[in-house]
This record gives sequence, structure tokens and C-alpha cells, in this order.
Amino acid sequence: MVGFFRFLIIGFIALSVLYGLLVLYVRSLTRERLEDEWAEEGSIGDLDTYVKEGMDAYEKSFLPKLLLLVYVLPLIAFCVIFYIMNFS
Repeated sequence: MVGFFRFLIIGFIALSVLYGLLVLYVRSLTRERLEDEWAEEGSIGDLDTYVKEGMDAYEKSFLPKLLLLVYVLPLIAFCVIFYIMNFS
């Protein structure tokens, strides 16, 4: 039983690190895309304002919520494998 809890704690820490890295990566890609869009549109207005508004729209979108699947999918896979190995 102690091994199970150790596995859960280490798994949660690893998934948290993965989630943090994914959040940083996706935010940087979004910021870069917004800066490229601003440059293609002829640099109208202030870059910082354009990027801030775009990042605010990104934060309200569905994509940041999809990143939470980093926690959900491994948990579902673990439960399915646990069930198959013990009750089949």
C-alpha cells in the first residue's frame, strides 16, 4: 500500500511538471503567433496592447482547459490497466 501512495505522489509531481512545461510552451507559441499576426497586418497600433488582448482571449478560450487532460488521461489509463490486471 505504501508503494501505491508513493507511485501516486511521484506521478502527481511528474504530471505537474509536465503540465507546467506545456503551459509555458503553448503560451509562448500563442504569443509568437500574435506577434507574427501583428507584423503581417502592417504593425497597426501598439504591439504590447495587441499581444495582451490576444493573450486575454487565449486565457478565456478552451485550449488552456484542454491542457488539464495531462492529469485526466493518465489517471484513466491507470484505472483501466488496474482493472484489467486485477479483475479480468
